[in-house]
Amino acid sequence: MYTKARVVEGLPPEWPVRVLTGLEALGYLAHGAVVVTPDNLTVTGKTGRKEAGAQIAGLLAEKLGDAAQFDIDVAYKVALDPVAGLPTPEECIAQIAAIQTDRKINFEPGSPNIDGSGVAIMNDIADILGSCDEIQIEIGGHTDSQGREEMNEELSQARANAVLDALRARRVLTSSFAAKGYGESQPIEGNDTEEGREANRRIEFKLIAVQGAEDSIDDAGTSGLESLEEDGQEGTPEGEAEGSGDEQN
Repeated sequence: MYTKARVVEGLPPEWPVRVLTGLEALGYLAHGAVVVTPDNLTVTGKTGRKEAGAQIAGLLAEKLGDAAQFDIDVAYKVALDPVAGLPTPEECIAQIAAIQTDRKINFEPGSPNIDGSGVAIMNDIADILGSCDEIQIEIGGHTDSQGREEMNEELSQARANAVLDALRARRVLTSSFAAKGYGESQPIEGNDTEEGREANRRIEFKLIAVQGAEDSIDDAGTSGLESLEEDGQEGTPEGEAEGSGDEQN
């Protein structure tokens, strides 16, 4: 797009500033119009910014002076607001949970490496998180009870870290994410059957409760980023677990 302005001879000397300021004001609108007359400047239109009217008024006063006459008729429209249309944090987590109902993030046996079948689901989870506003999420790794408890905890931590790294590799902003390995401590099924062990091998995405706010859907009882940081969940384990035989979900 090529934009060009020219000054017509004979116009009042202050009009170039008034017109260019009016055009700058249009930058706050999704669509609108500026009308410049000898005595007034009028800005009308629709916007997805709640503060656009005040911002335009400040701009006009700064550029034209406090004594300048101008009218602003700007309507805020939710449909034009890029933030208002974003899913809530709860909706983001629910969408990820829905994906994991039918598919799993699987790992190579006894390893934190996501296997080939996990690429597609990681892509889909990254797409969901990319459409969400910044939210605080815990990525929790869980195993079954096979193998030693300490090794299972290390393996679950390494796998949670691997999922976090996979999201970073897909350009998801993860500064507000935390990875935590729970090992075998939080089974959702019995470990006496293969079906139960398969269910217990999993990756869970939960909201981290903001300190001082009501509990979120994080039923693990986490109370905020600080408590998670104290547990050291973002650190990579000193050694990888071996021989646990888990293919965690």
